[in-house]
Amino acid sequence: MVGLGLAQVATLIAFLLLLMDVVNALTPDSVGAEAAQARNRAYLELGALALVVVAHAWLRAAEFSVSEKVGYNVVRDLRMSMYFHLQGMTPRQVQHRARGGLLLRFIGDLSMLRMWISRGLLGGLVALIVLVGTIVALAILDPWIALSITTVLFYGAAASLTNGKKMRSATRTMRRRRSLVTGNIDEQINAMPVVQVFGRASGEYSRLSRQNDDLNVALCRIAELRGRLRGISAGSGLLAVVVVLGVGMLQVSRGYGSVGLALAAVLVTRQLNGPVRTLGLAHDYWHRAQVSEQKIREFLRSSSSGLSPEGLDRLVVRRGLIEFKGVDVSGSLHGITLTANPGELVVITGGAGAGKSSLLALVARLLEPDSGEVLIDEQVLAMTTPSSTFKYVGVVSPDLPLMRGSVRRNLTYSAPDASTEEIERVVMASGLDAVIADLPNGLDTWISEGGKNLSVAQRQRIAFARALLGNPPILLLDDPTTGLDPEGKAEFRGMMAHHQGTVLHVTNDPDEIALADQVWVLERGEVADVLSGDEFESQFWLARRTGVQWPTRVAS
Repeated sequence: MVGLGLAQVATLIAFLLLLMDVVNALTPDSVGAEAAQARNRAYLELGALALVVVAHAWLRAAEFSVSEKVGYNVVRDLRMSMYFHLQGMTPRQVQHRARGGLLLRFIGDLSMLRMWISRGLLGGLVALIVLVGTIVALAILDPWIALSITTVLFYGAAASLTNGKKMRSATRTMRRRRSLVTGNIDEQINAMPVVQVFGRASGEYSRLSRQNDDLNVALCRIAELRGRLRGISAGSGLLAVVVVLGVGMLQVSRGYGSVGLALAAVLVTRQLNGPVRTLGLAHDYWHRAQVSEQKIREFLRSSSSGLSPEGLDRLVVRRGLIEFKGVDVSGSLHGITLTANPGELVVITGGAGAGKSSLLALVARLLEPDSGEVLIDEQVLAMTTPSSTFKYVGVVSPDLPLMRGSVRRNLTYSAPDASTEEIERVVMASGLDAVIADLPNGLDTWISEGGKNLSVAQRQRIAFARALLGNPPILLLDDPTTGLDPEGKAEFRGMMAHHQGTVLHVTNDPDEIALADQVWVLERGEVADVLSGDEFESQFWLARRTGVQWPTRVAS
C-alpha cells in the first residue's frame, strides 16, 4: 500500500509539472522559431500528461482492489477464529448470550471492522501519503500555496475531531438497540406459532415497533453526525481549492508565480479532495470500528475450552464403563456418585428438574461439572479433549435438533463419508426405512431448520438413526420415544434390547424402565434410589395392585 501511495504521489507531481509547462506554453515569453519549438514541446507534454492520467487512474483502481482484498482476507480469518471459539463453548456458556448479539458479532461487527481496515486504515494510509507528498512538492514550487492548503486541512481535521466522541457514543447506543431488534425478530421467527396461538400478535407488534422506533432515532443521530463529518471533509477540500486559487492569483499579480503554476496547483488541489475525503471517512470508520472491535475482543476473551485443548489426552473407549464420582453442577446436580457398567441399559428417571438431562450432558461433554469427576473407562473426561469424546457417543436430545439439509445429510452428519452399507444398516436398525418410504424424495428429501416440515415421530426416527451411525459404544437418549405411537415405542424397545453398548436412557415410561439393567431415580438433583430392572418391575406391579403411584417422586 505504501508503494501504491508513493506511486500516486509521483503521478500527481508529474501531472503538476507537465500541466504547468503546457499552460505556460500558451503564453510564451519568446516569439518565432523559439515559440514554435516551445509549442511543439507542449504537444509532447500533453501526450505525456494523458499517460500520467491513465497511470494515476490505474493506481487508484489497484489501491481500492488491494485494500478491499486485504480487508476481506483479515475478516475471513477472524470470522473462522470466532467460529472456532464458539465451537469450544458449552451450551451453558452460550445460553446467556442473546442470539441477536451473537449474530451481530459475526455479521455487523465484522463488516464494520472490514470497512475500517480496507477504507479507513489502508485507504487512509495511502491518502495520507498522497496528501503529504503532494503538499511537499507544492512547497518546493511555492511555499505559500502549500501553507494555504495545510492551514485549511488543519482546521478541517480539528472540526472532525470535535465530532469524534459524539460519534462513538451514538454508535454504542445504536448497536445496543440494533441488538435488541435483531434478537426480538429472531425470537419471533422461531416462536411465531406461540405468538399466534396465545393472541399476542398485537402486543409483540407494539413491542417491536417501540424497539424499531428507538433504533431509528439512533440511526438518524448517526446519520446526522456522519453527515457533518462528510460535510467537513468535502468543505475542507473545496475551500482549499478556493484558497489556493486566491493565493495563486495574488502570487501572479506580484510577479512571484506563473499562471501555469497557479492553474496546476488548483487542479492538483482539486484532485486532493479524494484523499481529504478518504481521511475524513477514515475518522468516521475508526470511531464506528472501535465499538465493534471491543465487542469482538470481549467475545474472543469469553470462556471457551476449545474442542482439542493442548495438554489433554484423547479419550479411548473400549468397554463403555461410565462413572460419576461426587459430581456437582450448580443449580442442577449435587453429590452424584453412580456407575453404569459396560453394555448395561441404564434408565434415568425422575420428576421435572431432577437433573436427568444434565447427567447426559456431562457424558456428552456439553456440560462440565463444577466439582467431582466423570469417567469413561477409568479416564477422567476433564483430562481428555472434547473432540475425542464425540466419536464414541451417540446422542438423541430435544436440545440437538435436525439440521437444515437433506435426510442423508442429517443421517451422516457425524460421518459425511459413511459407506452405503453403513447407512443401510442404520436405516434398518432404527426403523427409519418406513419413514423414508413415506418421504417424497427418500434420503434426498429436504429438511427445513429444526425439521419443522416433518412430524415429531419422523424427526425422532431420524435423530435416533443419526445417533446410531458408526455404532458408538455409548448411547445417550433423552426421551427418544416422544411423539412415537405405541407401535413405534414397541419397535424402539426391541432395538434397545438388542443394542450392543452402554446406554443411558432418560424416560418416565414404565414399559421402557422395565427393560433396564439399572434404574437411577433422581430427585432435585440427588440420587434418590438405584434399582435393578427386576426390582423396579416388582415394586411397580405392587404399587399398581395397591393403587399407589410408584415412585411417588417420579412424574409420569
